[in-house]
Amino acid sequence: MDTASLVTLIDSSSFVTESYKLLRTNLNFKNVNNRYQVMLMTSSGKEEGKTTTICNLAVTFAQSGKRVLLIDADLRLPRVDVIFDINKRKKGLSNMLVDTLPLDSLVNKKDNLDNLDVLTAGNKQVSPTELLNSDAFEKMIIASREEYDIILIDAPPVLSFADASIVSKVVDGVLLVVASHETKKAMVVEAKKTLDKVGANIIGVIMTKVKFKRNDSYYRYSKNKG
Repeated sequence: MDTASLVTLIDSSSFVTESYKLLRTNLNFKNVNNRYQVMLMTSSGKEEGKTTTICNLAVTFAQSGKRVLLIDADLRLPRVDVIFDINKRKKGLSNMLVDTLPLDSLVNKKDNLDNLDVLTAGNKQVSPTELLNSDAFEKMIIASREEYDIILIDAPPVLSFADASIVSKVVDGVLLVVASHETKKAMVVEAKKTLDKVGANIIGVIMTKVKFKRNDSYYRYSKNKG
């Protein structure tokens, strides 16, 4: 497991974990009547922290009692398997769609996290754009709505490939990740324009890699205290 990335499972008292919980809370307030049951996470460019963010968000939703499906739809550079320490050669999304395999035979579980199902990218060599634009993918999302409270989909950067724009058509909302002091404003603007062109519903922007100068101990709490 990538302990540096999956902080919500490793350190429940950290300020970073509390930040992910706050993100979950904000989304819950916005998600009246489960309006945003299926959410896509993308970024304008690479290495902005979208996969780390969506994995920790999935954990916090599951910890709150939600039945969660996390899908790695970044078939070009998948990292969900790395963060959750899942064998890269294991079958996943690509195998499911190409070979018509049942979802429940492919999802992965983590100890002490029964509410979370993780579907990795898989190991089939396919065209990501064609696969994500297929009827099979859309039908899988529709069927999953009956089984899960929250479905989170990790997609490639929107300015690099068409994948995120394609997937945005079958989700309820899009979360755009922006790396603090790294992502250029022009890239964010262009990313929004690209998503707007396909009618994507951008429901929020998540700022990552924010540096805090305050004493970290101020943001920690003891489990023995109220």
